[in-house]
Amino acid sequence: MSAKTAIARTGAWLGIASLLLAYSQSSHAQEDVESASRANEYRGGSLRLGAFAVRGIRTQLYYGPADSPLGLRTSLEEDLGLTDSLTAFRAAFTYRVGEKHGFNVGFYKLSLDGAKNLSRTIELGDTEFDIDVDVVSRYEEQIAKFAYNFIFHDEGKVMLSVAPGIHFTDIDFKISTQNSVIEETESASTTAPLPVLGGRLLYRITPKLSMIVAGDVFFLNRSEEKGSLTDAYIVFEHQTFERVGFGAGLNRFTLNVERVDDGRLWDIESEYSGVYLFMTVNF
Repeated sequence: MSAKTAIARTGAWLGIASLLLAYSQSSHAQEDVESASRANEYRGGSLRLGAFAVRGIRTQLYYGPADSPLGLRTSLEEDLGLTDSLTAFRAAFTYRVGEKHGFNVGFYKLSLDGAKNLSRTIELGDTEFDIDVDVVSRYEEQIAKFAYNFIFHDEGKVMLSVAPGIHFTDIDFKISTQNSVIEETESASTTAPLPVLGGRLLYRITPKLSMIVAGDVFFLNRSEEKGSLTDAYIVFEHQTFERVGFGAGLNRFTLNVERVDDGRLWDIESEYSGVYLFMTVNF
């Protein structure tokens, strides 16, 4: 083989290699563009703001020494005269970061006030409130929740996902005597972070109207802490305008926790249902 022939063949092979390299780079670049395009197609979020009209609130509380036998729970509505209905501000934020992944954040707060002449003796903490004494009470329950959303099905009208997350329940309580010779006050607060496992179903009834069904559950049974939680709701949402929609739904919540905090035993049972009216802003 002559030198000129060898050089020509080498040049040909180099040319082919260059073409293959350029094609590979172009192919990878195209795949990256398509992948980014798919991610952007699913990327987006919504902010939901509204009013949560809660009815039928039932709250029972025991708060006392951890080394004593479990005492009698106090019904905040029956024994202390706290209101059993209210309307609270509620907010939720949802963001989808890709085809399979997203997250949800929610918050609302219930503030209950009451006044009553006691029909029985009430023991809370270190304080005993005698029968026939006038008391005023306040109970606040703040719910903040965060969930990671794994979307395993999203075709046509139906989207399904699983949503592990955590509920933070912040509880503040205060009771004081009123118009009494001896003034007594007891107050306390605790936070119960509860891991939950949830599920989500979105059904697109029409291009503008959707139904969302979701629920979170939790159960724990340990010697130092016991608890259960259910949080289930169904909402209907209408995409009235390009970026703004409106919706309404129902929410049912139950919580039962026994835990020791700063040497005190908390035994809390809370349950209620409510109607949720909201506006959604999409971006």
